[in-house]
Amino acid sequence: MKRILSVTVMTAAIWTGVQAEFMIECHDGTVAMLSDASVSATDAGFSIGGYPVENVKKVWHNAMSQTEPGESVVFPSQQVRRVAVFDMNSRNYETEAGEENSRNLYSAQYMAEVAGMPAFTTDNLDEALEKADMILLSSRVKGGRSASFTPEEIDALTDWVSRGGVLVAPSLESTLSEKACALFGITEAKQQKKTHSFINWTDESYPELVYFDEPEEKEVNICNKLIHATEYVVAESGTSLACYEDGTVAVVKNSLGDGLTYTVGVKWRDVIQRPQLNKDDGSHETSNTFVPGADIYSLFLRAIYVAAHPVAAWKYTVPDGYDAVLVPTHDCDSNTAYEEMHFLGDYEHSLGMNGHYFLTVHYYRDKGYLSQFYNETNIGLVKKLMEQGHTIGSHSIGHFPDFSKSEHFPLTVVTEEDYAATADHDETTGITTGGSTWAEIVLSKQILERDLGISVRGFRSGHLCVNKYIPQALVTGEYSFSSCYTAGDVMCGTPFFTRMRNDWSGDLTDVLQMPLHFSDVFSKDKMTEDNWHEKPAVWHKIFEKLRGNYMSSIILIHPNREWKMEAQKMLVEMMDLSKSGLYNFHDYGDFWIGRHNFDFDYVYTPDEGKVIVQASAADIARNPSLGIMIEVSVPVNDITLVDENGNVHPVRITTPAPGKYLLLSH
Repeated sequence: MKRILSVTVMTAAIWTGVQAEFMIECHDGTVAMLSDASVSATDAGFSIGGYPVENVKKVWHNAMSQTEPGESVVFPSQQVRRVAVFDMNSRNYETEAGEENSRNLYSAQYMAEVAGMPAFTTDNLDEALEKADMILLSSRVKGGRSASFTPEEIDALTDWVSRGGVLVAPSLESTLSEKACALFGITEAKQQKKTHSFINWTDESYPELVYFDEPEEKEVNICNKLIHATEYVVAESGTSLACYEDGTVAVVKNSLGDGLTYTVGVKWRDVIQRPQLNKDDGSHETSNTFVPGADIYSLFLRAIYVAAHPVAAWKYTVPDGYDAVLVPTHDCDSNTAYEEMHFLGDYEHSLGMNGHYFLTVHYYRDKGYLSQFYNETNIGLVKKLMEQGHTIGSHSIGHFPDFSKSEHFPLTVVTEEDYAATADHDETTGITTGGSTWAEIVLSKQILERDLGISVRGFRSGHLCVNKYIPQALVTGEYSFSSCYTAGDVMCGTPFFTRMRNDWSGDLTDVLQMPLHFSDVFSKDKMTEDNWHEKPAVWHKIFEKLRGNYMSSIILIHPNREWKMEAQKMLVEMMDLSKSGLYNFHDYGDFWIGRHNFDFDYVYTPDEGKVIVQASAADIARNPSLGIMIEVSVPVNDITLVDENGNVHPVRITTPAPGKYLLLSH
């Protein structure tokens, strides 16, 4: 089935003035609107809305009117207001590539990207004030001799907020002027030497906290013992939205005229980039758990954006208009896994989906660690799997348990023969000799592509081990995706791009890191033949918590036992497949890369009650599974999708739930 660009529309109350219509698509590509899609008999046969049945490919009902496809609409660009990510590096004498205060800008941009609002980055305050109605500061506001803003600029920001602007800032400094404090609704910012471990969001109902309805979202682990978070004393105009574990205020909302300001007492780098680099203190569970530590701030930002706009549009985070998808992946790292993987392959094929299988390419027998299970027989089994449409990735060559030790695995380029002769793991000492990160990643890919005649795009390391050379090897090997972390470990449920050397100063690569959310590997109460039927409920609970945030789940199941297929089957049967879907690993990664590169604008014309979403024709064509969520608190009776030339694109609009509209582009 052809995939479609989806736009979901949520309304604060159901707008009953919409006009129900129908869309029809013919086999020749013709798309037209219908007022009546009933089937009628004619002398020549049957027709739908006047179209002969034999010419009709599909018909769909629209729950909201739209401009006729093929017409041209003038998009009022002058009305567009975006979110400005304000680059504070030069003002605060910070650099992105250092360590002490680096990656604040990246972290702010990542939050805005995941939140999905139309945004731009600038270090020009006049541009931000002119073109944006919401500004996200990349790093803290300083006072005193090294003040981030002049008194005149504080006045300009205060005036801009008073006229309806929304300003969001991290960790304010204690040296702020009285005017700056008043802007953020505080009387004092205290930078304490003591550390904080948790941010506890208030139980009171605020629109900015709409996503925080799970215990892990209410009490959020900061996971950084080195952090020196800022504590706030709230002014009369301010409101505390969250506190640290000792009761001191961590997040403040301030009403100022027609606008709002928000300040969060942490640096963005410490809650976004730090866990993505896996440099937090590790004081949290990592296996089969829900740890939304980094996701919280993107969700908070999106909720602020939505609450401040009567019509708010953002890039949807689930492909094909589902409320969540499950992405099954399987690590084949033993002879048994190769022999038994057909159970999962057959089951997934019976559902009409393509699973993803990461193969350990152990083509030789080392002295005592692993057998030579990547052989002609098992390669033949893989080819049968591929005939069903399943996709293949690399799971390394040696599956070495000390692969995280960079000194054991340099970027040595070796031949297939030499690696078989030198790479060996001693289980007594726990040390691998002759190892190579290049071979584990690049050579494994070359072998798979040679033997299977495919393009290998994804890599997952054995034991989910990570060393500093992996990003370089992934780039050298021209991989698209990596899946070497659990979401609990990096406290991030959404994909992000790998950074060279997994280091603050490393450049971003174009390799998408796709954390897995749950698996058959349990750190406690391990999954066995006796208790496996208890584990799908654990997975489903995490799946549902992620689904509540419009987030999906990647599952890892080793295909070495038939009962593991039964466990995955039990999980799928727990899902509501009318709303949630099953998705291939490659397709899910392509969705996120496409979403990252997709740019759009929108306007709302209150006189007409019309929303116009604009994206380039090329972006619309390249991203057939991407959606735009539009949340409104005002009447909307028409939603139209146009390209840069004003051409109207055909859309399908459904109502997945009361007050929600799902618009799907042809």
